[in-house]
Amino acid sequence: MGRHEDAQHYYETALKIVPDEPSVLSNLGLSYALSKQLPRAEATLKRAAAGQRVDPRVRQNLALVVGLQGRFAEAESIARADLPAEEASANVAYLREMLSRQGDAPGRRPASASSRG
Repeated sequence: MGRHEDAQHYYETALKIVPDEPSVLSNLGLSYALSKQLPRAEATLKRAAAGQRVDPRVRQNLALVVGLQGRFAEAESIARADLPAEEASANVAYLREMLSRQGDAPGRRPASASSRG
């Protein structure tokens, strides 16, 4: 809802109570991603994925954040830990296409304002 700093403070407080709780780390990582702090999101999600009680959604969130940074092969590799190869490939292909449409893909220039609809 756009209150990323408030959410991040809440999750950081929760981590003081339950350190390294994967679900809290995952939510914090997603909050960082939503506020375009992708390297911080990745580090937080890697920390969540390193735990012993990891929900597969944590790794999928990590794959998403890695893919958003343009590291598509790495994102697909992470996604394959929990998904069939075809589904992981399809997810990354969809992400790549979405980013290219937005002009956010690394190495691509954003579309000029005159070409946007």
